[in-house]
Amino acid sequence: MLGGEPPSALFNLRSATFRKSGIDPESLTEERMLELLVEEPRYWKRPVAVVDGKLMAGANAKQLGAALGF
Repeated sequence: MLGGEPPSALFNLRSATFRKSGIDPESLTEERMLELLVEEPRYWKRPVAVVDGKLMAGANAKQLGAALGF
């Protein structure tokens, strides 16, 4: 479902929405992160791209360009 990546690789702990939630990041399990990703799309690292079958979450323009051969 997540391209073989654990939910923690896609979860944005620095998002304003997460910080305002009051959830202790140390208390999160991979299972709970997955539940939260389903419940709140603002917790996803963005952008999310698939390049050559590899999921890239939160990549900046330079990283995406390099992955795409630019």
